[in-house]
Amino acid sequence: MSSAKFPVIKLKGSPEDIGFKHGDILKDRIHSTVDWYKKTIGRDENQLLKISSNFKSVINHFNPSYVTEIDAIAAGADINPAWIYMLNARSEIMNIFQNECTAVFFKASAILGQNWDWAQNLENLAVIMRMEIEDRPDILMMTEPGIIGKIGFNSDGVGVCLNFLDSGRPTQGVPIHLILRKVLESSTIDKAVKSIDPFMAGKSANILIGDSKGKFIDIEFANDKIYRPLADNDIFLHTNHYLENDELNHDKEKLASSFNRYRTGMRLIQNRHLQSVDDMKQVLLDRSEEDLPICRHYVENPDIGTVGTICTVIMDLRRLRMHITRGNPIATPFSVINLI
Repeated sequence: MSSAKFPVIKLKGSPEDIGFKHGDILKDRIHSTVDWYKKTIGRDENQLLKISSNFKSVINHFNPSYVTEIDAIAAGADINPAWIYMLNARSEIMNIFQNECTAVFFKASAILGQNWDWAQNLENLAVIMRMEIEDRPDILMMTEPGIIGKIGFNSDGVGVCLNFLDSGRPTQGVPIHLILRKVLESSTIDKAVKSIDPFMAGKSANILIGDSKGKFIDIEFANDKIYRPLADNDIFLHTNHYLENDELNHDKEKLASSFNRYRTGMRLIQNRHLQSVDDMKQVLLDRSEEDLPICRHYVENPDIGTVGTICTVIMDLRRLRMHITRGNPIATPFSVINLI
């Protein structure tokens, strides 16, 4: 394990090899992450263990190698595997909507970026993983200890970002973080969409997939409905409300931050030829709207404690390079990490 701002964990081999090393290296962080989510979810522990264990069959149907990897993480970390399933399904189990994250793609330069807005407690636990998996593209991603899929890109230049949405219904099915992992294992956007298409139901989230050729697709999950917003210009932006079906944005007050960040972002990109990493920083670090800014300082939240922008992730999909901050980007310098 080397350290740049975030620790960079290098994993190589079979799913079992990768999982065990993941668990072994990050044992203390995994236990701390599990403890935080158990406390934050706030359910009876036996009930939570049962719910978490039920995801094993769902994940096995989606991709058995993920079960192998998750079980190996548990072995390496010396922890009940159910807690690792809880981490990977934490979004579905928590079912707490947060105005999280602003994602942007520059088609002309194939630069994909987002702010990760979440609980401050995770700032000191999150890591970067460089993964070399047998017969799959190499992956560079930022993730939480124990979670096998999140924000990142692969050696074929396919990258993915995540925004949470609220469809007003409980979430279920294949956990969204494993959908992200499947995208990261895909050599093209078309193959990514084909591999996840049968498993899209049951989620309330948005994923933005881009590639090194400047192609992109945005997918809004709304339980049994799937929407694919289209962009007419060279820049696409998404926050935490549905773009294709405004009827799903039923609680306008709760979505105030999302609407405001979207308006601000569209103002920043309108009629501008933005292409560079620095241009992406200007969008994602903007605080021109002090009350509901794109880049968010930490504030108290009744559900999960102190929340704000934990980091900014910018992915240059042509150079296979990640620019990332550990902590709020207003006060924290960017580190540059190459996949290859």
